[in-house]
Amino acid sequence: MSPMVSVILPSYKHAKYLPKRIESILGQTYSDFELIIIDDCSPDNSDEVIRRYTHDPRVTYIRNKVNTGTPFSAWRRGSKMARGKYVWICESDDFAELNFLEIGVKALEDSGGVLFYTNSNVVDSDDRVVGNTADYLAGNWNTTRWQTPFCADGMEELRDYQLIGQTVPNMSSALIRRDAFRQSAIRYLLKFKLTGDWLFIGLVMQHGKVVFDPASASNFRQHQNTARIRVKSDRSQAEFILTKYYLHRLLKRSDGQLLPLLHNDIIRHIYEDATDKEVAQAMLRIAPGKTLILGLKLGIQFHQHPEVVKGFKERKKEAKRMCESP
Repeated sequence: MSPMVSVILPSYKHAKYLPKRIESILGQTYSDFELIIIDDCSPDNSDEVIRRYTHDPRVTYIRNKVNTGTPFSAWRRGSKMARGKYVWICESDDFAELNFLEIGVKALEDSGGVLFYTNSNVVDSDDRVVGNTADYLAGNWNTTRWQTPFCADGMEELRDYQLIGQTVPNMSSALIRRDAFRQSAIRYLLKFKLTGDWLFIGLVMQHGKVVFDPASASNFRQHQNTARIRVKSDRSQAEFILTKYYLHRLLKRSDGQLLPLLHNDIIRHIYEDATDKEVAQAMLRIAPGKTLILGLKLGIQFHQHPEVVKGFKERKKEAKRMCESP
């Protein structure tokens, strides 16, 4: 008999955090799940730590012989192996509250939704709580929307919120229906280091309803070895722009809406160190075809809206003055 939930744990170089991560899964109050651990050839003692838990019949362990360089490879592989109705991605340095699955399964079963997520405590390398994702959500969208539970249409959620930024800041806090997960875990995600989860959640949203619970049922680790800290400015800017463009196309929005959508990204570029050439090269390495099409469309928009271009030029002069001032 298949379990209700397939838990996928992509592991890489987080031996220090693995015991707490794994025990927070195996100790869930809702126990009808399988745990698929995929270690991406970690150079530390992750293999030794993981093997301590393989006696549990719910655990399946796979260790890659060669590092793939991306957790999305494990997402795709794990989702193909998954037998459960729902999939829970557990980042290897995070940990969950023990009632996470109990809350999530009930929410999805009651609503018929495809995506459930909660808030998360933000913790440091020593498990000290230093923040909460509720602050990020309220600050980025300037709304109290995430203070109360809701169930929303996925395409509306994508259009009104996910298009602008990642509304599920911690993937470990999300439970996703397996069919929606598999259809959304596209090969294109393998090209991303920073925003793949943002794009992925946008793809999931097109398949049905989104359910949110404001409870802090997950713990989101922030430390010096996280992907967000390692990614350079040119790569970060490139991924933000390409993610927004992909979701823009998914929503079938008009070309005239591209410039307003990317306005803040262009302003960000003006004030960051990466040059136009460096960002363009980073975009071309990720998605050459989409980059060329986007460049052409933006060129037309710039030609049609010279007042916007003038505003960008003024910002650029201001940024230059700021750099030159003592």
